[in-house]
Amino acid sequence: MRKKLLTLLFFVFGCSVISNAQYFEDAYRFSRSNYGLGSTARMQAIGGAQIALGGDISSAVSNPAGLGFFNKGVFVFTPSMDFVNADSKYGIFNGGSADFQGAEETFRNNFNFANIGAVINFTKGRFTDDKFKGGSLAITLNRSNTYHLSRKYEGENEFNSIVDNILAEAGFQDVSQLNELGFAAFDQFLITPAGGGYDAFVGGFPIQRESIKERGSHYQMNIAWGGNYDDKLYFGGGMGLQFINYKQERTYEEFDFLQGGTDLDSLNSIIIDDQLEVRGRGINFNFGAIFRPADFLTIGATYTSPSFMSLDEESFIDLEADWDAGTSYTETVDGETVTYDLGNIDPYQSDLFVNNYKLRTPSKVGVGVAAFIGKSGFISGDVEYIDYSSANLNSDDIATKDDNAIIDGLYESVVNVRFGGEYRFDNFRLRAGYAFLPDPIKDSNLLDRTDITFGFGYRTFDYFLDFAVVSSKTQLESVPYFSELNQPFSRSDIQRTTVSVTFGLNF
Repeated sequence: MRKKLLTLLFFVFGCSVISNAQYFEDAYRFSRSNYGLGSTARMQAIGGAQIALGGDISSAVSNPAGLGFFNKGVFVFTPSMDFVNADSKYGIFNGGSADFQGAEETFRNNFNFANIGAVINFTKGRFTDDKFKGGSLAITLNRSNTYHLSRKYEGENEFNSIVDNILAEAGFQDVSQLNELGFAAFDQFLITPAGGGYDAFVGGFPIQRESIKERGSHYQMNIAWGGNYDDKLYFGGGMGLQFINYKQERTYEEFDFLQGGTDLDSLNSIIIDDQLEVRGRGINFNFGAIFRPADFLTIGATYTSPSFMSLDEESFIDLEADWDAGTSYTETVDGETVTYDLGNIDPYQSDLFVNNYKLRTPSKVGVGVAAFIGKSGFISGDVEYIDYSSANLNSDDIATKDDNAIIDGLYESVVNVRFGGEYRFDNFRLRAGYAFLPDPIKDSNLLDRTDITFGFGYRTFDYFLDFAVVSSKTQLESVPYFSELNQPFSRSDIQRTTVSVTFGLNF
């Protein structure tokens, strides 16, 4: 069972959202892999535009045909450091516009490895007369995504409380039919039975505060091979094994309730701790080709199959209502009057919910072109097509019909664009690039992700050293609960700076 609290991580105004759906946000989160994140510093520095390039271990993920360019073996590892800044605003959306209050800034950093691996070369040598020159095998571990992010916001809601949402969800259901959050509210006397339904004597107009902390990573182990035919056609394929580890901790609070415009409420605060942990594994396949119609030009194409993932989820929710000392509630049960001392009730703690579900992510198709300027460098560009609405969920533990309907109606296809270049002088390299990765949510008002990249490198016959900086900007929106009118939400401007260094040894 998934909590009803905070079901939509990336809420977009103007789209139709089916309430009570549960796992469609995971389809978004775990489908957004990015081979640029797991590339060498060389490829990161040119914006990740590498589909038509070869001779780099990153080709194992982006286009295995690029492995056919190798004429010797190489060992590579790329340590990386992420610096993530989130500037979050609290707002109320009233159907036509949004009113924002203040801003909360959070900062987080994370050390990781973008990639590590080796290429084993099996070519026949540079001077063979055979059309088929042989190929190279790559075994690598690449980062596909990172989830380290911290956000928080706070503001006064003059229209509603999460208790209003809980009442609407509860309706006229029996207590035994309430969802987990509804039963937790019943346990803490935030809602009480009344007239066949439920009522609450909690005041409104609270100050609302939320902290959202995410951490984890998505890595892919690759076994890929690329071959070379007559230095004109390069081709290859590979298999990727997926490993996902994701954890989210959310603490939502309401306090300073007003009742009738006066601070007369006996409830001091509501605190909801909501934790989710997902571990997963999966598999995908990729194939590609690169054609050299002229010495100065290469054209590449690549296809990555859907990833077929099995995901295990653990989640729980804690709710604590802090009532004034001496606050009581009296009810009649089977003819007997019972009085509860609300100032001494224990917080509600849910059971640990464990589920397994399957996710099929979208496939990817990419094409690229690279133009070489003699031995002075090159310019490269890629476009990549992904249809996020084709993701699909399946499970024996949970119902996924509503989630798949949301995936089909909420997400859309995108075209990612990457381009960059390299300038060479002696053993030194200067690089720069740009990437544009649109938001796949229909009718989104959020800023699309953009990457500005640059770097440099030094190369010899025996080793190489590359450095890259990737500066990314994007936006996220989240809601603590749903309200038909005057929807509370937060909007976060995310600035992520990634610094990577690649060490390579040729053999």
